[in-house]
Amino acid sequence: MEKIIACVVTYNRLDLLIQVIDGLRNQTRKIDEIVVINNSSTDGTTKWLAVQTDLTVITQDNLGSSGGQYTAAKYAYSKGADYIWLMDDDVVAKPNCLEILLKYVDRFDIVCPLRYNIDDVYFNDVKKITFEKPFKSIWREIISLEDLENEFIPVEAFTFEGPLIHRNVIEKIGLPEKGFFIYGDDTEFSIRALKSKMKAAVIKDAIFIRLIPPVPDKARFTWKTYYMVRNLTAIDKLHGKGLVPYIRPLGYLWSFLRTAENLQQFKTLLKALIDGYRYKSQN
Repeated sequence: MEKIIACVVTYNRLDLLIQVIDGLRNQTRKIDEIVVINNSSTDGTTKWLAVQTDLTVITQDNLGSSGGQYTAAKYAYSKGADYIWLMDDDVVAKPNCLEILLKYVDRFDIVCPLRYNIDDVYFNDVKKITFEKPFKSIWREIISLEDLENEFIPVEAFTFEGPLIHRNVIEKIGLPEKGFFIYGDDTEFSIRALKSKMKAAVIKDAIFIRLIPPVPDKARFTWKTYYMVRNLTAIDKLHGKGLVPYIRPLGYLWSFLRTAENLQQFKTLLKALIDGYRYKSQN
């Protein structure tokens, strides 16, 4: 039987983490090992994890979700996992989720759950991406209601909210991009998988519930805005073709400028753009 290691990256979300872990413990297909990557939480998470006898805990400096996913994939791969189940601390798997995902691993290298926001489908996974159109978003086509008429939806980009990844993927393309800190690391990993002809799909009946409603990326300027602009620029630099690395990042800058409220925020956006152009892969 395949060895499956599930990995949860967490930072200061103890109430949510407990729900995520309960979801993994209650899977109809038993997980061989559950690993929690604790990014030095300060809210009681560390104390709670210390008394959980059935979990493997790795505590590290706060390297963000990206650094956590890097550590998670590296650990699971080193322990001989056939499949690595990656997730953050705000998504809960339905009890039969893993069992259903495993039914499709002969067809795809990466199988992903369909995510719901409590009671409605979260249309976020990407059917098509583009490396060649400088005036278009990298995410060309998102899954739609019509796609749910099928039992699975092939995708070219996915999030680190539940993908079940065969170890051959890591062997061939490497680990998640740890230097991104937050935002875009899953897209960059997806692109490498796509370039290496790995196949990914969202499985309709494998369900994850998102515990936190999504916030529009451009609703307001926050500390995350820097990483959004920097990392999207870095992705275009690493993978874009033709004029994409030079033109599309300017579109990101222009779009986010509307959220800047003062000179300092404007300077932060310019820094993010420059840092994205200069970014070197840390994988």
